[in-house]
Amino acid sequence: MENLFEAIPYINAYKPTFLVLGALALVVLIQSFLTAPLAFAKEEQTPGMPLQFDHSKLSFRAIRTYQNSAESFPAFLAAVLVAVAAGASPLVVNSVSGIYLLARILFWAFYYGGIGRIAGGPRTIAFVTCLLANIVISVAGLISLV
Repeated sequence: MENLFEAIPYINAYKPTFLVLGALALVVLIQSFLTAPLAFAKEEQTPGMPLQFDHSKLSFRAIRTYQNSAESFPAFLAAVLVAVAAGASPLVVNSVSGIYLLARILFWAFYYGGIGRIAGGPRTIAFVTCLLANIVISVAGLISLV
């Protein structure tokens, strides 16, 4: 046995979703790494101290983007694992996971770039798309369990 996909052949149908999980995990780690040069190099933020709120500063947006990613990833991971374990439709899980990844990439781009309004703009739309995608995957997993 080389890997889990060989040991449990039915999960091969979910390989795109596992690629999404791997990509998301990598991006969260890269974001964590980038907080130092983006947030602390200009000394706009102080490590270990409360975040200085100012949406106009990249230092704030870099830390908040990472925090949001770190907060959102566990719920997405849990939803995906339940859906895969329950045998939810691979088409639904894979396609909605792809939508989630695309929406997260847009969210990151909008937030890092300071694009749009603070609330109700394109960043909010991307975030809500992520939430809805996560809900769809969660519901698909729960329905498959029943």
